[in-house]
Amino acid sequence: MGGPKQLRGLIVAVLIVVMGIAVFYAVFGDPTDPANANFDDRGPRVVALSALAFVFIASFIFGQPKVREIIQGTLFWGGLCALLVIGYTFRTDLVQAGYRVLGALSPGLAVSQPDGSLLIVRDAGGHFVLDGRVNGTRTSFLLDTGASAVVLSYQDALRAGFEDRDLSFTVPVSTANGRTLVAPVRIESLTIGDHTLRNIRAFVGRQGNLEASLFGMTALDRLRSWRIEGDRLIMTP
Repeated sequence: MGGPKQLRGLIVAVLIVVMGIAVFYAVFGDPTDPANANFDDRGPRVVALSALAFVFIASFIFGQPKVREIIQGTLFWGGLCALLVIGYTFRTDLVQAGYRVLGALSPGLAVSQPDGSLLIVRDAGGHFVLDGRVNGTRTSFLLDTGASAVVLSYQDALRAGFEDRDLSFTVPVSTANGRTLVAPVRIESLTIGDHTLRNIRAFVGRQGNLEASLFGMTALDRLRSWRIEGDRLIMTP
């Protein structure tokens, strides 16, 4: 009595295995050739059609479905597959949008990457803000590739342990607002993310002359590399 049901189950199992092999070959190509990885637009189409076929086959395994149930299942899985295909197609735009959201929600956050580099996302104002620590004290920097050195604002310098009586404003520099005098200092430790730079040459601006500390070339030159890719600043210690 169970013969026809067992035969039907065996046929369905064989069909599912064949579809699985077809999907694998459509997406990854010949598994014996490691260089053959095919991610063109045929892969998502095959996956979507196979998922729909699987819904119909599964419906006959577990009972005689109603027309409404078939339509509902088709719409649900078809919609899910359509979302996957759309996400695959626009994956680059979605990643960039994610970076912009990260920059808006957590400006200055340095995210450690698997290769050891640090990723900072541009904030909503178009600047690269770096959350760091100067001599153990939290300090926020603006990336300034035009600054020859790290420049601490007067308030940040005092919080980092520099004494007013030890600051000698004797070094002339040119800024966007004209020429001014800054005080030379040495930063014992400057930490960004999980990486710390030691013994960094820097300057301190006069009180009221600088709104934010600047992450300049004396710090950038201590990195192995750094680059800007769109909304991303990638620094390799």
